[in-house]
Amino acid sequence: MNVAILGCGGMGRLHAQMAVNCGLRVAVCADKVRPAAAGLAKDFQAKAMNDPMAAVSAKQVDIVVITTPTPTHKALVKAAAAAGKHIFCEKPFARTSADCRQAIAAADKAGVKLFVGHVVRYFQEFEAMRAQVQGGAIGAPGWAKLYRGGIYPGAPGSWFRDYGQSGGVTLDCMIHDLDWVRYVFGEPERIFCQALMRKEPVQVDYSQVTMRMKSGVIATVIGTWAHPAGFRVKMEICGDSGMVQFDSNDAPLSAQPRQAASGPSMIVPSNPVSVSPYQLEWQDFIGWINGTSTPRVTAADGLRAVEMAEAALKSAAKRQPVNL
Repeated sequence: MNVAILGCGGMGRLHAQMAVNCGLRVAVCADKVRPAAAGLAKDFQAKAMNDPMAAVSAKQVDIVVITTPTPTHKALVKAAAAAGKHIFCEKPFARTSADCRQAIAAADKAGVKLFVGHVVRYFQEFEAMRAQVQGGAIGAPGWAKLYRGGIYPGAPGSWFRDYGQSGGVTLDCMIHDLDWVRYVFGEPERIFCQALMRKEPVQVDYSQVTMRMKSGVIATVIGTWAHPAGFRVKMEICGDSGMVQFDSNDAPLSAQPRQAASGPSMIVPSNPVSVSPYQLEWQDFIGWINGTSTPRVTAADGLRAVEMAEAALKSAAKRQPVNL
């Protein structure tokens, strides 16, 4: 199968390599920034295009990979679905839950596969913690605390720094952990959030979410774009007979800087394992297309994660809890 990469920055390059690792061919690289498209196309011997929307209808393409800014996702998913292409869309699925629903409807109508890249479900460390919790290693879980963050992504003027476009750290970064908490502990019941979202004198964003799950578990999720440098992930899960902990400063989780030819740069976490979690999600996606497996994450999961992030932002704005 042939792949079109829409958005040729760091995430586009990462997914191009994962697709190749899985035996696919990168046929088209499209980006409004001409040097980005040309550079990635040269490296993968692909055709460069400067209009991502036009690239979705390229005849030689079977799969469209969307790694463009979040507000562009809905339109590109709808166009790719209409063109009969299978779709790999990076998280967040879209800027709003309404956009997510329209994207899902378009994919369902076209009968194409739509996968959302919530890669934390594929990180081996997180899967090991989930297995311990669900296997009863800590007894009945009662409380979880997750922390994820690093430097503020992007240069001044980038779309990341426009909260209306990116949703800040709550939507763009914490959505990983909101999704994972639901993946492990089930549906949320209520959410309360406090978010800094400061622009002056220096732009920083710090967000803390407290969720009560329908299972009774209380989860605290912290996201930060306020570090002077670096990236860190931490987690504690407490049960009535034990606790499981993880800290990327102590465990083999590394952070690699993502450098785009133009535009924003941010931190892409990875770990020194034999098979990258990013490749594992690609293998899952391809297995779904081929009818040999059911994906670990669905478009409905991507929608639910956006709904949770929206509820958090609504709570922060109103300064009161929001029921889900």
